[in-house]
Amino acid sequence: MSMLARITLAAFCVLFIGAPAWAQGPAPVGLALEINNGQGVPLKLQAGQEFFINIIDIREHLKTAGDTGVAGLKQSALLTGLSWDGMRSEEEFVDLANPDGSFTRRRFYTAAAWMKQASTFTITPLDAKGAATAKPVVIKLGKDATGKFADSMFINRLRAIQWTYDCQSLTNCAGAKAFEEEALFELRHAKLPAEKLVLPGGTAALQVRWSLQPAQATLIPVTFVANAEYAYGYAIDIESLTPPRADGTYAPGTNLSFRLTQLDGAGKRLHPQGSLPTFNEFRDGKNTAGLQYYRGFEEPAAAYYRRKHRERMLMAQIIGPVHQLAPIRSIVQLEDFLGSNVTQKVGRPERDGIYSEFQLFPPSNDLFGGAFDPKHAGWAAPVSDQFTFHVPDNAQPGTYYVTVKGRRVYLGEDVPATKTISIQIGTAQRTEPRLTATKCPECHKEGSALGLLLHGNDNLAACNGCHSPLSFEPDNEAYVRIHFIHSRSDRYTLPLSRCASCHQERTSIQRASKAACLSCHTSYPASHVKRSGPVHSIYVGGQLESFQNCAENCHKSHIGSGF
Repeated sequence: MSMLARITLAAFCVLFIGAPAWAQGPAPVGLALEINNGQGVPLKLQAGQEFFINIIDIREHLKTAGDTGVAGLKQSALLTGLSWDGMRSEEEFVDLANPDGSFTRRRFYTAAAWMKQASTFTITPLDAKGAATAKPVVIKLGKDATGKFADSMFINRLRAIQWTYDCQSLTNCAGAKAFEEEALFELRHAKLPAEKLVLPGGTAALQVRWSLQPAQATLIPVTFVANAEYAYGYAIDIESLTPPRADGTYAPGTNLSFRLTQLDGAGKRLHPQGSLPTFNEFRDGKNTAGLQYYRGFEEPAAAYYRRKHRERMLMAQIIGPVHQLAPIRSIVQLEDFLGSNVTQKVGRPERDGIYSEFQLFPPSNDLFGGAFDPKHAGWAAPVSDQFTFHVPDNAQPGTYYVTVKGRRVYLGEDVPATKTISIQIGTAQRTEPRLTATKCPECHKEGSALGLLLHGNDNLAACNGCHSPLSFEPDNEAYVRIHFIHSRSDRYTLPLSRCASCHQERTSIQRASKAACLSCHTSYPASHVKRSGPVHSIYVGGQLESFQNCAENCHKSHIGSGF
């Protein structure tokens, strides 16, 4: 073939087939931006990489000595002059007492006019002199004039929170003097394909300007790394260390050991085999690979209302048999996290119909035990990459899932990953998951696909072990979270009464409990109040009794359910 013919063929391939991978360069990476009280959190990025905006976290906050709701925020630089008309609120106490015996109340404020108003964030790359180095990227949020979402991100949560830190009890904040007000912008999960953000080498900052406060601009300092130690991206691998029987199965009553490995997007290890960073190494920023552990001691989270994506727990679970999957309704006590147990047995066959067990990394007795220890000795303890689950003798035969989920924050990227493998216990016959709701992908598409959301997990059968109810966080239960988020979100526009939009069959909605009903409904009739007490929690209705079946002979149907 002549040189001219080769050039012509190459041009044809680029024009009509697309440039080869080597010419296209690395795929754009989702960038996470953070602004705290008007100050941009500096970014260190890989030079030559293209990005798109995938997360914007903005927090405006101030301490107050009086119970003035969010009056202080209304005068803050970010929110001054904006309309708070239409604002709604609900409140929830933190169930776990503070170290001094007091309690914390949270008031959540939503639906203010400025929170719903259509607006934009314009992100412009600037050089050291303030001149633009590339075209800006515009992030849209809110609804357009027709009431439809006209936004760039799947999650757009703008809200305010008032914290009261010194309440006398879980019902009484009289005399409290320690208050904090905060406004939060949580924008994440870019709709794909997202607009590229190109950052030439001379870029020194990103300028962020909100259209509702156009006179203000925040600068996020930017520096570049020429040759980063690791690639972008994040993956998890699970290796079974316990040899199976000759037929490839495990017997009930067996202790099963596994090893987790965390990798970057190029498949490079992010930690040496045999160990993970200590919790102190993580807290002190000494883990250069960006591996993450639980952050709730420094930054509290609240389902739907506050930064659950920044909790960043590294965690493993086993659950099964998957053909008998059901929500776990037994309460996991705080003491289970503080004793000598490395793992927590949360699902017991004789009690829940399934077996499930999970382990935190670092193990809970070091992680939470270290928090209660003034010397934090557990936080300095070595952390193994191995974990062992203890299959009970009465584990039913079938397919079981072993799952590890985690998060990595590295050079501007904040990304989750989940890995699930299946094993056989008691039988070589594979069994399929029994799910009460399977219709999530009908709404969760593209940037909102379950494989991209909070844990990066698109396997609905690999949730219930980690998401069992905790005595200090009852709303951790899976269906409570799902009901609560969808009942509060403007994104979900189907009738809340139509259970068939998500549920597969009528029997799956017939076990009535406070948690099942009041994670969606905000009240119940006076007759229910007389019999079962007032609504105590916006998440589960009552206290730990909320998971008990409260209606054997009624609530067998639901008006408008679609069944």
